Amino acid sequence: MDRLHISRFTTRVLTVWSLLLALTLITLTVTHIVTPNPISFHALSLDGFLASLLMGLRVIVLFLVFSTIPMRWPVTLLTFLSLTIGIAALSQFIGVVMQGHALVSLSYLAFIAVFCAFLYTAVYLTSETIEGNAWGEPGNTDQRYLVCWLKSLLTNLRRFSVPLLVTLLLFSVLLPLTNHVTF
Repeated sequence: MDRLHISRFTTRVLTVWSLLLALTLITLTVTHIVTPNPISFHALSLDGFLASLLMGLRVIVLFLVFSTIPMRWPVTLLTFLSLTIGIAALSQFIGVVMQGHALVSLSYLAFIAVFCAFLYTAVYLTSETIEGNAWGEPGNTDQRYLVCWLKSLLTNLRRFSVPLLVTLLLFSVLLPLTNHVTF
């Protein structure tokens, strides 16, 4: 996770956390102590698409709010939350596979992959915005903090606009296909 500007110690802690959470959730799912939500196909509707799009936009706005903090801990916190959500979705996938519907399993796996890619892109955008904020450096002492943050944000939005939009649109299509989503 060097690209996210996370220290080696934090990367190890996050790896151990991910492994422990995955083993716990997989054990609970396989032993039927926890019953996963039933996943089935749903018709793609405009209402479901717009609700999913709004959910994705809320995630992006939340991550951009975290990028206004000029420290590394917001990236660590967002990475921790994203890993937890991704691992919980993967444990849910085991329950979907156990249902025995191959097409539903493949579509849910595609949703998980797109959702994790969407979260990674949002975390990476946040990380690069925080790192690119040159406020307080010798040449930028006369500029306001929010001006430096906005310049960094716009630069990084240009860099990551295509992956962010593609993953957001795919997320907005795949989520209502596998889950019931409304406003």
